Amino acid sequence: MNSENLILVVGVAMAVAALLLFAQFAYWTLQSRSEKQQRELSRRLGTLVEKNAGPAILRASSAEGKGISGQLEDMIRQAGSPFTLSTLYTRMAVAAIVGMLVLLVAFKSAMGLAGLAAFYLPVMLLSRTATTRSRRLTEQLPDGLDLLARSLQAGHGLSEALRSVAEEMPLPLAQEFGRVYEEHNLGRDLRECLQNLTRRNPGSFDLQIFVGSVLLQRDTGGNLVEILNSISTTIRGRFMFHGKVAALTSEARFTAYILGGLPFFVIGVILLLSPAYLTPLATDPLGHMMLLGCGLSFAFGVFVMREISKVEI
Repeated sequence: MNSENLILVVGVAMAVAALLLFAQFAYWTLQSRSEKQQRELSRRLGTLVEKNAGPAILRASSAEGKGISGQLEDMIRQAGSPFTLSTLYTRMAVAAIVGMLVLLVAFKSAMGLAGLAAFYLPVMLLSRTATTRSRRLTEQLPDGLDLLARSLQAGHGLSEALRSVAEEMPLPLAQEFGRVYEEHNLGRDLRECLQNLTRRNPGSFDLQIFVGSVLLQRDTGGNLVEILNSISTTIRGRFMFHGKVAALTSEARFTAYILGGLPFFVIGVILLLSPAYLTPLATDPLGHMMLLGCGLSFAFGVFVMREISKVEI
């Protein structure tokens, strides 16, 4: 099979994949709207029942057993984003179209269809936003728990103590605790308000510990102030250990950054000194294949190294 036939086959395969991708986008959008309408109708009729309803102390949402739409909705809530799932699908479709057009103009061949992979960029940005917000929430939690404990020691109830945290602490902790206070103030049971807090922030393990401890204390009794102080001390200790791990692995991480950026630096130097040397990569079909293979290999290597370097504390 010569290069022209190979390009034709790859182009047809990518076109079929693009059609299937957009068909899936349309299905997700319609399914999301239908589920939203059903939930709203059930809420108005008073027949809405949570999937995980039961006697458990803590029922945080989990990605297990959920479809792609459910996982994306959890990510949107965790990121605190104002847009809906349909808006996310629209951004994904626009990113895919723009990426395809840019590569088609750059390569002037069927390889430009590889730009459809840009549909994942909005999800990556949303995931990064959710991770950053969850990390900030966890970092602010020890100070918030200390303030909560002092409010309880001053004689305030738990609901009023939550309001003081919402008024004194910065975002996003103030927003989350303020929402718990508002829901409870409007008549919702405090247990359900706290469980909703963990559902909105499934990535914060420390927040789940706090909610579970409060609900357990309400059922069995105990000194809530001591419990909050103990959780706050534990979280700070984990932060200190994480800082020590980051300091000990700083040399290895810096080496990884250098090795990861070295190919781009070499390409830039070659383009500056001898631009014609890399011209076949942009004009020859085999060069397109090499670029695609290098890009996929590089992305896979970065993903594997990130997963290996993760340290659970």
